Amino acid sequence: MAASDRAAPRPSELAALVRAAQSGKHQPVYLFIGEPFETRTAVQQLLDVLVPESRRAFNLETYDGRTTPIATILDSLRMRGFFTGVKVVWVREPTLFLSGEKRGDLTAALLAAWSEGRQLDAAEKLLTLVALAGWSQEQFSSVRWSGATKTRVREVFGDDLDAEQLAVLDAAQAACVARDLTVSAYRDDSSALLEFLDAGLPPDSALVFSAAAVDARKRVVKRLREIGAVVDCGVSRERSGALSRDTVDDLIRRIVAQFDKRLAPGAHELIARRAGPETALLAMELEKLCLYVGDRASITEEDVRVMVRDMAESWIFDFTSALAARQLVRGLPLLRGLFEQGEPPLRVLAMIAREVRLLLIARECLDGALRGHWRPDVQFNAFQSQVLPRVDAATLEAFGKAHPFVLFRRFQDAARLRTAALRTALRTLADLDARLKSSRGDPALLLEAFVIEWCGRGATPERRARVA
Repeated sequence: MAASDRAAPRPSELAALVRAAQSGKHQPVYLFIGEPFETRTAVQQLLDVLVPESRRAFNLETYDGRTTPIATILDSLRMRGFFTGVKVVWVREPTLFLSGEKRGDLTAALLAAWSEGRQLDAAEKLLTLVALAGWSQEQFSSVRWSGATKTRVREVFGDDLDAEQLAVLDAAQAACVARDLTVSAYRDDSSALLEFLDAGLPPDSALVFSAAAVDARKRVVKRLREIGAVVDCGVSRERSGALSRDTVDDLIRRIVAQFDKRLAPGAHELIARRAGPETALLAMELEKLCLYVGDRASITEEDVRVMVRDMAESWIFDFTSALAARQLVRGLPLLRGLFEQGEPPLRVLAMIAREVRLLLIARECLDGALRGHWRPDVQFNAFQSQVLPRVDAATLEAFGKAHPFVLFRRFQDAARLRTAALRTALRTLADLDARLKSSRGDPALLLEAFVIEWCGRGATPERRARVA
């Protein structure tokens, strides 16, 4: 089960476990499921009760489950702690809860982490995938992903990857080398853990696991539920995969309170609009914002504009929807707002071109495989169950394995446009790209001219005057 498919844990669930531990009734084993940022806070709350700071140096041991054999972990747990009280062994990202079916989820998470600047997270996920494939350190050190055969790539990642994705893997592997991160020989140690659990843990000990993803069907996971506690730390999300508003609001309040700051009117809303799909990235931006304001207690909207980048990139869907509807009044202010936020024109142009290209793919699909099956009034559920299965695998691959709701919106937009118009737009954007790279003309004005030329055809003179 991927983190994005789960609802966030009820606060009362974790609170009940913490209260039980405080009263001396801790579970023998815990499994926290979610991305590291999501699980770290929950695990820390438990550790604060089980292993107070004064005893932590000797009664808490932490292991990387990707590189440490389960036998080593269990041997450590059998040894009593130096101080009285509970001895805790915390195992981060163990591979024994995974199955080969989770490779696609992990690969997508790896690529997303790298694109968002979380290089260590991406490197660790690469190690997890390599370990899951049963590779040795020698095999891992000798491979160059951009030159690897398709068979070797599928062996680790479960699917073919394009040249850009393979280049990311090469960079993530270099990050592993730079940080001296290695992978141990992998085997499914779940049977050894099951034997240990069935025999019973030593008294005054607790085994804590935290994992980004697990296969809930594995017997070892089911056994953990029977004798211990499985805590789901996945955050709630919208259908599009974006963080839910409740999740975003809670994280904003939590991080700002940690720095003893308060948000001025409008600042909170602006942060929420810029929140992306990753909790860790949003938390990092919030921490950066709090440090930026220094001794000031209040964070203004202008502070947010300066320091918090737009991680949601939801503007691109609003923008392309405006293009599809030829709504100049909506499209041009969106573009100008991007420039005000400091977005580089070439990046904006590249994203616009990518979305127009995807709209063209969708339009060609509507004219081909989906002819007679698409209706303008189709609802998302019907699209997902009846229309989407008719799209061939190659076309879905071209969309980059996007979330079904994202595809739904693209097909809605593409249905309003003609194939010839989209091809003309791509040629115009290619010409703009050449002009921007040769520094001929003002980038903002050139992109505005494109929007006016495209959207202006469907705008009334009154609307043109309103946005001028």
